[in-house]
Amino acid sequence: MESIYGFIPAAGIGSRMRGLPIIKELLPIRLSCKDGSGENDVVCLIENAVDTLIRGGAEGIVCVVNTEKGELVKGINKNFVYNRKIDVAYIYQEINGAEYGVPYAIARAATFLRGKTVFMRFPDTIVMPQDCFQTLYSFHKSKNSQLTLGVFPTKHPERLGPVVIDEEGRVVCIEDKPSRPSARNTWNCIIWEDSFLDRVVSYVENQRAVENKKELIISDVFKMFIEGGNRVYAYEFKEGHCYDISCVQDFKSIWDDKREVQV
Repeated sequence: MESIYGFIPAAGIGSRMRGLPIIKELLPIRLSCKDGSGENDVVCLIENAVDTLIRGGAEGIVCVVNTEKGELVKGINKNFVYNRKIDVAYIYQEINGAEYGVPYAIARAATFLRGKTVFMRFPDTIVMPQDCFQTLYSFHKSKNSQLTLGVFPTKHPERLGPVVIDEEGRVVCIEDKPSRPSARNTWNCIIWEDSFLDRVVSYVENQRAVENKKELIISDVFKMFIEGGNRVYAYEFKEGHCYDISCVQDFKSIWDDKREVQV
């Protein structure tokens, strides 16, 4: 049976969230049940990320953090490691302004992720439905995919990563914050196999050897992987939701407008 692990890149410094008293991953979001039960709850951003990975079937989770994320580690341990008996490994990535971006985080964790099917979630977004990885994994397996993107509708594709998909679900192209987006959607959660992990690691190593580029963008690796003839697919959650909390205003708007994220 395949080994499935979750991966959360959480070593960013959250520069656009400065002014708030806590780190971004611990910001509270109000969730409400769409089944009419009237029940609601307030959870931290990171709880949605971890919960979707567990519901998807992850046996354990690898989380890349920096040395300033001690409270995040405590929060995950309290709510999931001790309470729900989930194995979580923390890998520390030095944040010194020299290297940043998701590819560096993946390369840092490669030893722990190789040989596994990996589910990746960002720690600063809310994604619904919470069982999205169950659906995405079934699709991933049905296509014998090497890399599969979970794609969600959005009102602001120009701020995110729109995905153009053909009739069979194969990814045609991925755009990164385009001024004129080709689709009104964005990718968020992803599943990959070792072939994609190897491509990320080689990309990081090449960049360090040639350019020593400070910031690496994961969508650039997506594009290279597609151009290499690999099997890259996307599943559209047409009734799903993806809330990206990228700045203070994004967070304030959820509470100021009294909007509740439905689950």
